Amino acid sequence: MWFNKRRLFSKSPALGLEVAPEEVLMDSLNPEDFNADQLEGRIESALGRFPFMIVAVLVAAAFLALISRTWFLQVTKGEEFAKRATENRLFTITLPAPRGIIYDIRKEPIVKNIPGFEVILKRGELPETAEGRRALMASLAKLLGNSEGDIKEAGFDPELLDDKLSSEIIVAADIPRELALELQSRPKEFPGVFVRTREFRDYAGAAFAHVIGYVGKIDKSQINQDERYRGDDIIGKNGVELTYEKELRGTPGEQLIEVNSSGARLGELPERRPVIGESLVLNIDAGLQRVLYDSLRRALETQGKTAGSAVAIDPRNGAVRALVSLPSFDPNVFQRHLSPLAYERTFLSSQKPLFNRAIGGVYPSGSVIKPMIAVAALEEQVIDPTKKIYDPGFISVPNPYRPGEETRFIDWRPQGWIDMRAALARSANVYFYIVGGGYQDVKGLGITKLGEYMRKFGFGAPLGIDISGEVGGLVPGPDTIAKTRPNDPVWRIGDTYQTSIGQGAFQATPLQIAAMIAAVANGGTLWRPRIASAILDEYGNVVKTIEPEAVRTNIAEPRSIQVAREGMRLVATEGTARAYFADFVIEVAAKTGTAQTGFQKNTHGWFTAFAPYQNPELVLVVVAEDVPFNTPIATPVAREVLYWYFTEGKKRILVAAPSQTSLP
Repeated sequence: MWFNKRRLFSKSPALGLEVAPEEVLMDSLNPEDFNADQLEGRIESALGRFPFMIVAVLVAAAFLALISRTWFLQVTKGEEFAKRATENRLFTITLPAPRGIIYDIRKEPIVKNIPGFEVILKRGELPETAEGRRALMASLAKLLGNSEGDIKEAGFDPELLDDKLSSEIIVAADIPRELALELQSRPKEFPGVFVRTREFRDYAGAAFAHVIGYVGKIDKSQINQDERYRGDDIIGKNGVELTYEKELRGTPGEQLIEVNSSGARLGELPERRPVIGESLVLNIDAGLQRVLYDSLRRALETQGKTAGSAVAIDPRNGAVRALVSLPSFDPNVFQRHLSPLAYERTFLSSQKPLFNRAIGGVYPSGSVIKPMIAVAALEEQVIDPTKKIYDPGFISVPNPYRPGEETRFIDWRPQGWIDMRAALARSANVYFYIVGGGYQDVKGLGITKLGEYMRKFGFGAPLGIDISGEVGGLVPGPDTIAKTRPNDPVWRIGDTYQTSIGQGAFQATPLQIAAMIAAVANGGTLWRPRIASAILDEYGNVVKTIEPEAVRTNIAEPRSIQVAREGMRLVATEGTARAYFADFVIEVAAKTGTAQTGFQKNTHGWFTAFAPYQNPELVLVVVAEDVPFNTPIATPVAREVLYWYFTEGKKRILVAAPSQTSLP
């Protein structure tokens, strides 16, 4: 410092002058008479404006360049860079919404949700090359215990570009917790593979399968039908899961996932929580459903048979209390990968366990149609109910194929002199041949009137139950004969006779028989069968009540219906079902039926009943398919079920009155 000071303030060699520091500091304080021409003032002469202007221009130019670059980066390229920065560290995963709970009429949950894990592939986070994706598929298949074909079938083809893949692909569902933790701990080995939680359906087993249905991955065709759906959505596929999909499905949420540059997950940032779907209360009584299912399954197994169905409805409002179809299936298997054996048993079995026989199976009804035929005959004044007809065991009419010969239409046994009530009690075929088709002095209904009343009572068209798969059966006549008998398309009197006892081309579903018997039991109202009763919000409040709906009222005069009711009561006390119901715990009205199948000597065994007789609250129909003639299956099953219902079942059921639509 000393050396520098001497140089700064030393004598100028050119002028021989020495400048003191204080002179510089006091320069701005020179007096007014300061003489600038003197030598002492020359050292402080001004530099001028030019140097400063150059510096200012350079600084301004640099600042302008900086502003221009900043504007270019933030405005022109800002959106692109922001998007790239966000996508590099954050992306969204869908959080599936839990489906609503499904309850029986007493609020017993029969479909619940249980938490679990599923494995998804996230488009945009997968390896960029096909080779890398193939390696990922191989590693993932090995870890999951699946084949590469299973993963490809789930929707991941390593050869496809991202825009051809779904945004999220479910490749494994309901995996063990240990496997989920292992996958989460190895993100570098499985890029684009994530584990997320989902509420899986917990079904109450095969007994409820054809009522509840099941859920499964959405089909491509369904995605295009509703913009709310995504390629990985799980939706209702059958039963009430399908019918009430809109109410049950809920609203999915989203979760932001943060990853580093190598794809390792850094954290989760919940953005929007999923909203659980609305819940569903059914008219089904879970106890009755289980008892009916178990009883029918055991009875069929004792005869080496597997196929049958049953329906129980409330004749006061059409509420379906139970609906069973056998063989059945476990709906829980559809939520995970099906083993080859499970796939074969479910989809390839000749017994068709997915087929709902109660609403989609059509059969000749046999004699269970006779109460309706009796009502029709009385309405059309074909016969007085007290008029007796002699039944020798057959009637004979001219043979249309062999002139001069007669064709006999036989009864299952000679009945002697019988009136309408006795004809119902004993299931006399000859009596109903005559009132249906006419014979001697009895004109008969004729096929036109038979068809008219069959349609009034719900045959020939679907009733509109709130699950899919229902069919309408067939009301035969001259207009259908070309389809049912193309080689001989002429309607003859024999066809009318066969229709009058539920044989020939006549076909009905068990549900239709139940609805018809309910109309007889309640005095003439045909109800639309309904499985669902109410829809609840997430807090359990009723947001919608599904009201009973009458398809048709006042089908016939009360006096006509009462005769049919009385005849059905005699079936239970002194007719074809007396061995099972003569001393029953409650008064039952019933009708047995045996329908020829056309295969050897096997038949379809029918039984239907309503009870209590005076104030009916339950109609039951049971069908055993393709069983040996006169093999008791349907009737003993019905007895066991009705006994349970009116004893043990009554201790736990509150059956709604006709006008009651709120929850019990």
